[in-house]
Amino acid sequence: MNDNNDNVKRLEDLLVSKGKVSVVGCGRLGIRVVMDLIEVHRGGPEKIYVFDNGIIESNDIIHRKFGGILGEYKVKLPERFYSEKVVGIPENITEDNIEILKGDVILLCMAGGDTLKLREKIVNYAFERGIKTIGTDGVFGIDENVKVYDGKYSTGPVSYMNIEKEGHTVVGTGKFIKDRDVITPYTLEEVSKKMVIECLRYLRSKYR
Repeated sequence: MNDNNDNVKRLEDLLVSKGKVSVVGCGRLGIRVVMDLIEVHRGGPEKIYVFDNGIIESNDIIHRKFGGILGEYKVKLPERFYSEKVVGIPENITEDNIEILKGDVILLCMAGGDTLKLREKIVNYAFERGIKTIGTDGVFGIDENVKVYDGKYSTGPVSYMNIEKEGHTVVGTGKFIKDRDVITPYTLEEVSKKMVIECLRYLRSKYR
C-alpha cells in the first residue's frame, strides 16, 4: 500500500506546470482564455504573460463578473487573481514592440479586421523563432459550429492575412462582421475552450 502511495506521489510530482504563454489581448475573449489557462490543474503553462493597455469599462461585463474594477487595467485583473502565474503587461503589442512577446505559445485574442496586418506580423515573427501561434478566425454567430484548422486554409477573416506556411492554428466560426451577426458569450466560451486545448496539446508535446 505504501509503495502504491509512493508511486502515485512520484507521478503527481511529474505533473507540474511547464512552458510559457503570451496572450495578446485581454478583452472579452482574452480574459476567458487567461482564466481558463489559470484553472488548468496538474500541468498547463508555468507563466502567462498578458498584453493589453485597455481599462475595464462598464460594458466589460465578463471582467466585472470576475471581480474587475472599473478603471483598472484589464491585464491586472488576472494578475491580481493569480499573481503566482500571471504577469499583466498594460501595453498593446505593435509592429514596433513585437519582440517583447515571449514563451512557447502566442495566443492571439485580438478582435477586428484592423488587427489583421498586426496579427500577420506576429505570426511571421513567431514562425521565424519557432514559437507556436494560435488565433481566431471569426467569433460571430448565435449558434455556429466553432472549428479548429490551419490558418493557411482559412476562408474566413484570416484569409486576408498573408500566411505562406502551415502551422498557425485558428479557431472560430469563419464569419465576418459583414455577416451582421452577434457575438455571444457561448461562442466566446467555445473559442476560448478550443484555443486553450490546442495550447495545452502543444505544450504537452513539447515538454513530454
